[in-house]
Amino acid sequence: MTMTVYLYEDMMGRGLSVMFADNFENGPGRVILRLSEVGTIWESIDADDLTTPLEPTFRLPAEAGRALLDALMRHYNGAEDTRALRRDYDAERRRVDEQAKVLADVARTLAGKVGA
Repeated sequence: MTMTVYLYEDMMGRGLSVMFADNFENGPGRVILRLSEVGTIWESIDADDLTTPLEPTFRLPAEAGRALLDALMRHYNGAEDTRALRRDYDAERRRVDEQAKVLADVARTLAGKVGA
């Protein structure tokens, strides 16, 4: 089983369509996950006719999609805010760059004293 998730933004960017699809190796072929009142089911689709738009597994408002992302990242031990990680990385990079400049200055000074 090789599950793939497809995400599509609506034209106005105010929502997100989510589709879970799978290609079963020894099973019914290409399928899409459907949510029903009795649980989840896999609906077989005609892999030869992918010109017809497929109904997604579900749709979410944009802000619900962001909330779902944050919850999934917390659940799977990811960072809740990747922007904070980026800020930390950038600050560390600046610190290392400054340290490299100091070391280069020390090396230049020592090289000048040895050559004199």
